[in-house]
Amino acid sequence: MSVRPAQAGDICILLAPSGPPSAPGAAFIDRLHADLGGERVEPLHVTVDRVATDDAAALVRTVRDSARRLRPAPVRVARLYFLPSQSRGPEIVKLEVAPDAVLEEDTNELLAALRRSGLPSLYPDRPKPTITTLQRVTRRDSVDADVAGLPLDLFVADLVIVSRITGVARYEILDTASIVASG
Repeated sequence: MSVRPAQAGDICILLAPSGPPSAPGAAFIDRLHADLGGERVEPLHVTVDRVATDDAAALVRTVRDSARRLRPAPVRVARLYFLPSQSRGPEIVKLEVAPDAVLEEDTNELLAALRRSGLPSLYPDRPKPTITTLQRVTRRDSVDADVAGLPLDLFVADLVIVSRITGVARYEILDTASIVASG
């Protein structure tokens, strides 16, 4: 079974930084943008899940409740790759996120909360964590993924974003919840 393409009304649950990426991360993204062109995808984020629901308020409550059990998670990127995209292409630049125990725990907590709420994922198989950094890229040959300065600590995910897709590459932030480091 393949992933249903995203459509207006779908709601995404994202893990993102509350501030800018690390200095080396920002320099890496700047270099990618300068080399490849295209448009930056803001904010940088790891997509946890995409769901469809008519009750966004209940979804926000579920995510807010779950966010209390999360910890800030380091996001380290390990590999760069390109994907064709009909809606945001011709290609997008993705970064594969390196495995991290805290990030995995946070993701599992959010997914479990969504399933308990009766919201099935629109992803048939759990995707590997990735970050889309650039869209509408046309100069693919200008970067060598093997020498792109990876792996790299990009940011600390300390914010959960609930975002509704409103159109092609257009989103409406429904809610955010801070992830507070426990003492």
